[in-house]
Amino acid sequence: MAFRIASSPDHGARVSGPPEKWRPRALTVREKLEIVVRQGGKEPSGARLNPLDGVQFDHQPPIQLRQWDEAKQDTIPPSCDLNHIVALNKPAHATKTAKVDQPAIAKLKRLEGRTGQTRRKKKIPSRPFPKAKRRLRA
Repeated sequence: MAFRIASSPDHGARVSGPPEKWRPRALTVREKLEIVVRQGGKEPSGARLNPLDGVQFDHQPPIQLRQWDEAKQDTIPPSCDLNHIVALNKPAHATKTAKVDQPAIAKLKRLEGRTGQTRRKKKIPSRPFPKAKRRLRA
């Protein structure tokens, strides 16, 4: 089980997050249509959804930032709760993900130590410090 640092209101508390390789089930066509109809065929910003450019469905808050409910084996709020999914045009979704979601998820991984990178300390030179190269006079 992965533990993570909670965001507000209990900032700093350790809470359990979804397992690393867990993924929500795919949305059905009926659920996708219901989301688009509920939004009136528009993004939350008011722009018209354009199916030719591509429509993507954004979880708000992102799945990786949600708490994990061990009893239901799902996130809180549930991963496929239609009230927490928004239809966005592909470019708008890419912009939102790159500017908002990815930095928050990366910070969470850094705090948890799940980045997959190990920091190596730089070697401190032993004394005496290396001397500067002597300049040759011509």
